[in-house]
Amino acid sequence: MILVRYVLKELVGPFLAALFGITFLFVVDFLVKILDNVLSKGLPASTVLEIFVLNLAWMLSLSIPMAVLVASLMAFGRLSGDQEITACKAAGVSPLSLMRPVLIVAMLVSVLMVCFNNWVLPEANHRSVELMSAVSRKKPHAFIDAGRLITQFPGVQLWVNRIDPVSGTLYGVQIYEMEKKGSPRIIYADSASMEYADNGATLMLRLKSGETHMTDADNPENYFRIRFFSQELAMKNVDDRLERRSRSYRSDREMPIEMMMDVVEDAQKKYAEAREQAMDRRLATVVTLQKQLQGDSVVPDLSNSDVAPMDSIQRRRSLQKLRIQELAALRTTERLYGRIDGEKKREAQYRVEIHKKYSTGFACFIFILIGAPLGIMARKGGIGTGILYSLAFFVIYWICLIGGENMADRLIVSPVLAMWMSNIIIGVFGIFITIAMVRDRFSGDSKFFRAVRKVKGFFGRIFKFATKRFQ
Repeated sequence: MILVRYVLKELVGPFLAALFGITFLFVVDFLVKILDNVLSKGLPASTVLEIFVLNLAWMLSLSIPMAVLVASLMAFGRLSGDQEITACKAAGVSPLSLMRPVLIVAMLVSVLMVCFNNWVLPEANHRSVELMSAVSRKKPHAFIDAGRLITQFPGVQLWVNRIDPVSGTLYGVQIYEMEKKGSPRIIYADSASMEYADNGATLMLRLKSGETHMTDADNPENYFRIRFFSQELAMKNVDDRLERRSRSYRSDREMPIEMMMDVVEDAQKKYAEAREQAMDRRLATVVTLQKQLQGDSVVPDLSNSDVAPMDSIQRRRSLQKLRIQELAALRTTERLYGRIDGEKKREAQYRVEIHKKYSTGFACFIFILIGAPLGIMARKGGIGTGILYSLAFFVIYWICLIGGENMADRLIVSPVLAMWMSNIIIGVFGIFITIAMVRDRFSGDSKFFRAVRKVKGFFGRIFKFATKRFQ
């Protein structure tokens, strides 16, 4: 137990350091993207802190597995580099025995990560979306960026080509105002200025030199093009206060497994109904074609003496009626098969999210399985080795995970294989190098690790050169 406690103690320091460093990088990236827009709203410090805490959930779901991998590489690499692994072997203690308690702890961490991904992460995502929606309704002009479609305004979508950073004037303005019925009204303007009215409840856009394009709601054939030199557009229901509203709708990233299973069962039910309707429609189409081939169609058989011959107008009308019926049946069938495909994709999308919660949680165990033997055989416990190996395997892991998710959403592979493929690949490699470690097939001086050290040295020289250039 002394040796077990010693090994676990060696993992704590690198784990906490890696967790702090990786999470810090995520936080910096998040703050760079969102902080300017949030601070321009004049929000209290408590609201800004709440935004940060809610988004910290998804950062931890990514940084904890990465920190586990870095810690295992650094800790076991240091033990191997200081010849402590050799001393354990001389005392009759196998490296696999040193890995066993770490694997048990990693399994417990994996279970906790699955619970975190299922209960804490979806609720944090849901509350974050609600809070950001409330923030977007408070002074939504702060979210206006050039070259991006703005959808925060109620009933209005806005596009701006350029914004003057000094005066705040908008240039190259395109506004799509959604009407209650008919096509949207489209407004083009060379420039526009903004100001608030009604105590901050209305945002006034003062448009200059533009055109308004619209159609008549009662008669869509009437198209209007109106040129103007100056025009005002009022965007109402834009409050300067932070007003929170509860959302009943949840996306797949905001649902626990129980709610997603309900969606999967609903998709399966609707898929079965649409498939049954498609089969009935297909059978009805076959019966109709058989009747037409047998002469029982909407066009009478002229060879029958009891039927009066039709003139050309009647024949054209009959044929036109037949074509309309056939086109209607074809469109109905296409819609049914579209529903079938849509329900299958909806089921696959939610099954992907269900298995992702499990697979990313158990990544902690997989990373220990590969990090510990790799650190022992590399015989280097420095931060550079840990970061290099961690980045390599984590990039491979996430490429497989994201690629599998895309293929599962397009129904190319099953969601189970798509989400567990990265764990299987990394796990198989981990078992391979664990067996190699037990058999002492590879050492720190093998060709594999010499090549890795050359690659690390090459990138290290590039980093030092770049650092000197920018100093």
